[in-house]
Amino acid sequence: MERARNVLRLHLRPGHQGLYFWAMARSTPRTSALLFGFLALYILLQSSWWMWLLLSKDRDVLAMQKELLSVGVVPSLPVRLPQHSLAMVLGEGLVFLILIVLGLWITYRTLRHELTLARQQRDFLLATSHELRTPIAAIKLHLQTLQRPDLDEERRELLSHSARNDVDRLQVLTEKILLASRLEENILPTGMEEVDIARETALLLAEARNSYAREHSVTAKLPGPLALRTDPVLFRSILENLLENACKYSPKGSEVNVELSSAAGSIRLCVQDHGPGIALEDRQRIFEKFVRGGNEETRDTKGTGLGLFIVRRVMETLGGRVEYRPEVPHGSTFTALFPLHP
Repeated sequence: MERARNVLRLHLRPGHQGLYFWAMARSTPRTSALLFGFLALYILLQSSWWMWLLLSKDRDVLAMQKELLSVGVVPSLPVRLPQHSLAMVLGEGLVFLILIVLGLWITYRTLRHELTLARQQRDFLLATSHELRTPIAAIKLHLQTLQRPDLDEERRELLSHSARNDVDRLQVLTEKILLASRLEENILPTGMEEVDIARETALLLAEARNSYAREHSVTAKLPGPLALRTDPVLFRSILENLLENACKYSPKGSEVNVELSSAAGSIRLCVQDHGPGIALEDRQRIFEKFVRGGNEETRDTKGTGLGLFIVRRVMETLGGRVEYRPEVPHGSTFTALFPLHP
């Protein structure tokens, strides 16, 4: 079976491999859920059957004892009344059933968690496959075109610039995956120093306006020089992920607002968008790993489901926190609260 799967994977075209892994990932959780339900039903039915069988055997023994007494034979076994046997079986059976139900509940919770994680990993695989395949295909096309001898210098420079942008996109995706892995293993080193975060924010916004935020109107409300003892690389990661998330899930041409302020012993970094917002059922899970709102097979936006997870874990590493607030009538605001270290 495993050999057949490997042969199938080798003969699938790149565009169809994602569908193969998606189908395999969907079949496994369904089979596990059916198996768990069957085993749970079997255990409960068997427990009820053995309880009834014990009561039935006691009734048979009692009837036999009565027949022996009727012919003058005294049985050596003590006579137990049916109500005594019923109380004993029900008492011990109730404890046994409670333990079984508790074990089944714990098993169900664990299985549900594993199935959710498997679904999230499946979505991550689909999203990452698309995120990797698109720039790789573009780079290959650019390089093939650059080999043409009849290209003018302007066209050659444009293709080279596009190829470099695709390489940068691959590098950002790789760094994001590696950062998420370090955060998961709690091995993220920090280099704390005094940083003018107002200046860092202005520089990063200028870069974003020329890349992933170029189709949005990014406005900033920044104070003068604002010093914070933090890790400059991690601060940039937080702002980049929040800003990229806002641009990714809001319509083209819409406004994205960034505000930096200081109040109540902390510094607030707010990123607000005017997109559709986050569905109520997804709000409790948006900071979890691999979680993205909606359906991965029908989603138009790119991403891996790691951005907000990275923001939350990095903020925890820095001693702060991140909050989400829905906007009326639509939109989202994410606020990162950095503590002011003495």
